[in-house]
Amino acid sequence: MAVVKVSNVSRLVTEEILHQLFSLIGPVSRLTLQTESGDSQDATVEFADPASTAPALHLSGVELGDRALYVTEESPQQPRTSSIHALPLANAAAVAQLARRPPHAPLPASIAAHIPPSILHTDPVKAEEISRTIYVGNIPCMVGDQELMDFFSACGPVAYVKMAGDGVQPMRFAFVEFVDVDVALRALQMNGAVLRDRALKVNRSKNAINKPGGAPALLGLAGAATMAKVQPMVTGVRQAGVAWPVLGNQQHDELELKINQIRDELELKYKDQIPSKRTS
Repeated sequence: MAVVKVSNVSRLVTEEILHQLFSLIGPVSRLTLQTESGDSQDATVEFADPASTAPALHLSGVELGDRALYVTEESPQQPRTSSIHALPLANAAAVAQLARRPPHAPLPASIAAHIPPSILHTDPVKAEEISRTIYVGNIPCMVGDQELMDFFSACGPVAYVKMAGDGVQPMRFAFVEFVDVDVALRALQMNGAVLRDRALKVNRSKNAINKPGGAPALLGLAGAATMAKVQPMVTGVRQAGVAWPVLGNQQHDELELKINQIRDELELKYKDQIPSKRTS
């Protein structure tokens, strides 16, 4: 079976747009889009060729509309053990630092431009949290939340890490919330950094990490790793581009161009509802 699951799909995205996107990987034999309660949609994509499944997983993190897609492989041989709703790991020292800070001033325009307007104008607290949060994709399945927190602590204090995705698949994704916006911006430069045997995909997050009761509860005490421990893992960081080894460099460049065209068309259609993603 050559089926992938797509979650966190923006409500601005239609079946036609998703079909166009995943057809860049290979012929799509069936695609269904389900709109559940909430502000996102889920989809199932079945390819005609099973070989298309692995490359399709690398579309996880592609931003369409006001959300980044999460793509996982459907595995009929194994029970689904999705950790979408797993509790986040908290860094006690960093969370305490957040609790001592005074209320935040309005976000700078350059930062606010990347926050979904529906959140920016109605929930300033969540908007501020999103400004300090990144999305990390292409994480090897053997990497846990503590290791990921240690890895990104090389950029600065990490408050929370929330692992997500299907734990039985070879790749997972996660959200990492930092103490400061400047640290989150620095972490974006980790796009392409190799952790274990995979190049991470790092993007701005469009979502905040959910904490129980909306409070910064300490769900686990995490000590930051020393720079000496983390630095060897950070070597080989590339300043730009996304590493998709499954596709090869030339195919990746062509695919990225076509993805950008689809994204630009969607942004043009809903320009008043989607924040610009072209500035740093």
